[in-house]
Amino acid sequence: MLYAVKIFDIKGSGPLREKYRTAHLDYIAKSEDKTSFAGPILSEDLKTELGSHRIINLPNLLAVQRHVADEPYVIGGAQYSSEIHRWSASVPFTWRDCPRKRGNVQYLIHAIDKPNSSRLRDQLRAEHEAYQANVKDLYITRGPLLNKDGSTQIGSLMIIDVPDLIAARKFWENEPFTQGNLFANVEFYGWRFGRVFDKFKL
Repeated sequence: MLYAVKIFDIKGSGPLREKYRTAHLDYIAKSEDKTSFAGPILSEDLKTELGSHRIINLPNLLAVQRHVADEPYVIGGAQYSSEIHRWSASVPFTWRDCPRKRGNVQYLIHAIDKPNSSRLRDQLRAEHEAYQANVKDLYITRGPLLNKDGSTQIGSLMIIDVPDLIAARKFWENEPFTQGNLFANVEFYGWRFGRVFDKFKL
């Protein structure tokens, strides 16, 4: 099962991140075969690390929770909590083969639907899918967030590849789900490929 995992940094934990970075990279590398994407979430100006985000294929929620608990950044006190969602991939890419362009930057968008909004999501779906088709070259990955048993779509998660923040914001403002007021909460982060999962090795 695919899970989207967001782990938050403790404020001011930069020195701890540096202390445990090698252990973290070694730990992440051991899960390479299970990991579709992994890297830090960043402030919108791409200058400040705020935490980590990964999309990982594990058997169940308990396995994901164990994976987070064994993360060296968590054990070392650099990170303190996680947010885990079932997720379904709408495109087949991983970090190995995603349509990334040299010189572009990435943004991660994590949006949770308003309560009881399944009907609204369905009403907006055709327009949403048409929009996706028109901007398909921007997607590193995309797909719906799901409830615990995977039966209901409860949000959207995507990583986009764009020239800059202005382009990322324009993309999101024109998204039919955004214009249709589907979401109760939207988190908009800078993102970059983690060192283990950067095919360009920047």
